[in-house]
Amino acid sequence: MKIASVLLLFLCITFFVSAQDTTAFVPEGDAKYFDFWEGTWFVIKTDNTLDSNSYFKIRRSVHPSCFIEEWQSGKGMNSIALRSWDKTNNKWGFVWISGNALFQIWDSKKANGHWYIYKEFNIKGDTYLSRQGFIPQPDGTVVRISEKSYDEKKWEIRFQQRLKKVQ
Repeated sequence: MKIASVLLLFLCITFFVSAQDTTAFVPEGDAKYFDFWEGTWFVIKTDNTLDSNSYFKIRRSVHPSCFIEEWQSGKGMNSIALRSWDKTNNKWGFVWISGNALFQIWDSKKANGHWYIYKEFNIKGDTYLSRQGFIPQPDGTVVRISEKSYDEKKWEIRFQQRLKKVQ
């Protein structure tokens, strides 16, 4: 009986160790999509000046395609997020936590050549799919776009911002 228990323990340990991918991560392809993202980004106001109260501070974390994001809205709302490439599922993951205790896990998909985060919401009986994209522009700015859809075919803009990196 003792030998059977030791053998079972050995098999369980072997299974769990072999189930985890321990190979080194080397970013390529879509895992490099957010290579532009590290730094401090400010919202560009309509008069083309920077809103010093609304910004994103982004730094890389445990691997080259993992970012810790600190957000300040300018309306007193702050939040943090973790954005990271998942090499097992070949897509980005995103978790967001707000200063007023909201905790959200968003899915991600690539659409029209850009990565978006997606989450379903039900606000006062209005159920819709929300998506946000951070889309790099040729001039070095980034367009942050938030859209909603009831059918995943037609998307209406909830809000749009231009961001500029300062640093």
